[in-house]
Amino acid sequence: MNLLMITQAMFMLGFVSMAAATFYFVLQRGEYKPENRATVTYAATITFIAAIMYWQMKDIVGFGVMQPALAQIDATMPVRYLDWVLTTPLLLLEFGIIAAIAGAPKDLTYRLIVADLVMIITGYLGEIGPVGSAANYVNFIISSLAWLYIVYLIWKIVPGKASAEVKKAITNMKRFVIFGWAIYPIGTAVQEVLQLNQTDAASLELAICSAAIIYVVADVVNKVGFGLVALTALKKN
Repeated sequence: MNLLMITQAMFMLGFVSMAAATFYFVLQRGEYKPENRATVTYAATITFIAAIMYWQMKDIVGFGVMQPALAQIDATMPVRYLDWVLTTPLLLLEFGIIAAIAGAPKDLTYRLIVADLVMIITGYLGEIGPVGSAANYVNFIISSLAWLYIVYLIWKIVPGKASAEVKKAITNMKRFVIFGWAIYPIGTAVQEVLQLNQTDAASLELAICSAAIIYVVADVVNKVGFGLVALTALKKN
């Protein structure tokens, strides 16, 4: 199995993972207190949107086609960013709800979401420009600074009199945003560097496929894992 086909299979894996997580979250909703069920709905909505987007991306790359084209894999980028611009604010809303239980400032969620939208929009602008252009680097820097601001905001959160489960969830969710989200700029940088230094078709294939695989793994880890951590805390709170 070559790299193109592995990448193609990863999109299918992304869809299956998100669909299974959605099914699980929906089934679990009745196990929570009424005041916590909205957060369960957010978690299910995040993975549901992602499942729809991965289904679409799976079709774009032509799952089942023996030899997908690089252009097809590259064409999934707008769908991926549409996924992120819809789901990452919901992830941060979910984080804000848990953080509020721990005594975080009321305006935290608003500030996180604004920074997140700046990060996603400038990240997209940085990817659609010509490889190696100054605009790409400027947008990449702005996007990375927005992510660092998000990291700064959540790093300052010190759980107050919350339960041990909530404190543990805050710590784990911080790790997702700090380390899990770091995968995305790494993927973008890998693709940009490899494309900038490509000398043949194999180098271009490595650049596009490597970034696509990195993004799928990051999406599954962050969206599904983040939801499981948040809901485990609420179930025991």
